[in-house]
Amino acid sequence: MQRSQIHRVSVADQVASVLRQQILTGELRPGMPLQEAPLATSLGVSRNTMREATRILSLEGLLKRRIHRGVAVSQLSLKDVQEIYHLRRILEISAVLGAKSEDGDVLRELHAALHGYERTVRERDWVRAVEFDLQFHALLIRFHHNRRLESFYQKVIGELRMGMVLVDRGHDDPGRLVPVHRKLYQLLENAKLRQCAALLTQHLQDSESRLSRIMNGQRDGQGT
Repeated sequence: MQRSQIHRVSVADQVASVLRQQILTGELRPGMPLQEAPLATSLGVSRNTMREATRILSLEGLLKRRIHRGVAVSQLSLKDVQEIYHLRRILEISAVLGAKSEDGDVLRELHAALHGYERTVRERDWVRAVEFDLQFHALLIRFHHNRRLESFYQKVIGELRMGMVLVDRGHDDPGRLVPVHRKLYQLLENAKLRQCAALLTQHLQDSESRLSRIMNGQRDGQGT
């Protein structure tokens, strides 16, 4: 009889999942400091487990560990946004232009991510919608056929994830971006790479402008 694969999830992973959800739903706000000892007590885990959980989220870009100041929920600056989108344009546009006919497996995964995006938008599940949105873009990087580049991109996009969730939930409707993603997929499917790259360039520019505009509004509203 074939042995089923067993997936083991550590306690630290479970704690990270709880904190991740609290961050992405806005219960833990950007810039909020996290005190590991009280958190560990409230969740009934050891401080070592809590430290490992915060390490996991730091690698994802959701938390930042500051020397002598502990851990805090990540908060993007306008410069952070500019640098992230600069990298996205470099990596995503060149990936699209390098797509080949033998990359059918990537197209199938893009199609699945697109359907997931459409479904979660209909359900108004903004956290999951953003996950599918970013998954779609992360899959574009696979056209490079470079696993190290994929890992690097995941770190870059992780820093953007929380900002996009908060923006979409509180200020905008990510559903309006579904047709753009559908068109990107169709252009790729039909090997219209230059048209796809042009649309992707405009899409990333619009996304950066939108996020920067909302961040500026939030900063003005706080009197800073």
